[in-house]
Amino acid sequence: NAAGGLTVKVLRATSGLLDSGTVRALDLKGLSLGEVPFAFKAADLETDARFNLPVEIRNDIARIEIANERSAGAVQLLDKRSRRRTVGIVSAATADTSEPLLSSSYYIQRALSPFADLRVAQGEAPADAVTHFIDQKLPMLILADVGTVAGGAHDRLTQWVENGGVLVRFAGPRLAAASDDDLVPVKLRRGGRILGGSLSWDQPQPLTAFSHNGPFAGMPVPTDVTVTRQVLAEPDATLSDNTWATLADGTPLVTA
Repeated sequence: NAAGGLTVKVLRATSGLLDSGTVRALDLKGLSLGEVPFAFKAADLETDARFNLPVEIRNDIARIEIANERSAGAVQLLDKRSRRRTVGIVSAATADTSEPLLSSSYYIQRALSPFADLRVAQGEAPADAVTHFIDQKLPMLILADVGTVAGGAHDRLTQWVENGGVLVRFAGPRLAAASDDDLVPVKLRRGGRILGGSLSWDQPQPLTAFSHNGPFAGMPVPTDVTVTRQVLAEPDATLSDNTWATLADGTPLVTA
């Protein structure tokens, strides 16, 4: 649910039993993190109880139970799959607020907001934003068309990835024009590639396949998506092993 929110569905077998009660959220030590009431309407067999907690507390919930009900059916155990992750988004653009639909991070935010607590860097240089997000111990960072991350921020970002942080980078003109960068999974050919232009022999390319080893495995390949600009990966012996999504001409769209 929305940041910090957790909705619990409470069921009953027949109407007239347990018209109201309290749902408690406990951590791994059995300490209470919050309580919310619930109430059934006369003929309803289910109702909702909603916790509104800060994300950091919300992620500590290990057990949800109906108070004063000694039954396995009154208990729900939570694991890491139920936690709401925090994701930091860093963009190098300076005009995102004036033309939000053209923002390099607009659609990333739309895609992630139902599933994660988003923290978007505002008015900071990318290197400063990266440093601040790492200080906040975020588990995932997204760089939306950010060129080379230099200096101390680069070293900290490298160490953060080696310690298990997830770094996702979206290509764009800045990344295409950047100098050599070791914070990408494959070597990139600088300058980018435009498909379907007046000086190009190629046509816009559709997606054609997803790797069996990546997170897209088993998903149908969309037929309504074409790519007209691309940052190419340099061909080498390991490129196919690092490719999660491929265009029709065999070039990689997503690498990891």
